Amino acid sequence: MVKVLRRPRVRSLVAAAAVGGGLVLGLATPAQADYTSPIYPTLNACNDARPTYASSWTRPQACYPMYNWDGSKVVGYAFLVKTR
Repeated sequence: MVKVLRRPRVRSLVAAAAVGGGLVLGLATPAQADYTSPIYPTLNACNDARPTYASSWTRPQACYPMYNWDGSKVVGYAFLVKTR
């Protein structure tokens, strides 16, 4: 292995792979990501579902209305689930 690393082309490929791997690991986003719950038909159904999303890793936020495409009608309620 030592003799192989004396070759300039192999040495540069190993260095490029190390730098590339470091960039991938260094710039990667964390595995935690917030997400939106499914849409519930009523506010009571939304509030009843929130405790099922609570854990040591997640924290449900307050329910908020979801509107149709032009914002004229409430089509349901959802909440944001935050990861810790």
